[in-house]
Amino acid sequence: MMSCLTAAACCFAFTACGGEKTLQVYTNAGFAPFEYVNDKGEVVGVDIDVMNAIGKELGYKVVINDIEFDNILTEVAKNELAVGAAGMSKKASRDEVALASKVYATSQQYVIAPKGTFADNATVTVEDIATAVGTKKIGVQKGTTGADLIEEDYESITIEYSNAIVASQDIGSTLGAVVIDELPAKQIAGADSAKLDCWKIDAEMESYVLYFNLKATELVAEVNKVLDKLISEGTIGQYIINHSSGK
Repeated sequence: MMSCLTAAACCFAFTACGGEKTLQVYTNAGFAPFEYVNDKGEVVGVDIDVMNAIGKELGYKVVINDIEFDNILTEVAKNELAVGAAGMSKKASRDEVALASKVYATSQQYVIAPKGTFADNATVTVEDIATAVGTKKIGVQKGTTGADLIEEDYESITIEYSNAIVASQDIGSTLGAVVIDELPAKQIAGADSAKLDCWKIDAEMESYVLYFNLKATELVAEVNKVLDKLISEGTIGQYIINHSSGK
């Protein structure tokens, strides 16, 4: 009986008996180049490369879970070996329920709209966007900082979507514009460059972090060391180039 109990304990203790440790990574694969679905149906992207590098360095098996963006931190709260890796900007409300890694990338909010909506290379305000859409609406990804930015003053003309790729399909009909982070905006606009363009919004720079369970302090310390290495060696920058160029 004792040997049976020991074997059972090993099933639940990932490290004590030499078992494989697993990091459950939660993301939303509609945010290229950070996370998206490739032609093979696989979830790939900058964050996936970062997590695989972390897993390799620290000896974890990495399991990717593609879920709704605004459910990510709910899942992270359930498991000390869970990670939110989804181009997530660091903000106070998230810091209350999850533990942030060090910053590994930065971004700004952009607006996607029909070509000619604004002057070339213009930096626009939220008010400019609201005026430009006229009787149409502004699309945002639910739970994002872009949604917060628009809904603060213009909630009545905002429509929430699962991701900006889906939202962009309604530009010209239901929507006059979509607000999302810089690189996803450039990817979406570039994919339909005959019709769409994107412009920087006059808003604060944002910092991307990985989010962990509040109890995972030792894990975050280990991850931060790996992030330091990936940043100093230029590896994350190369991941961004690779996925932005469609490689």
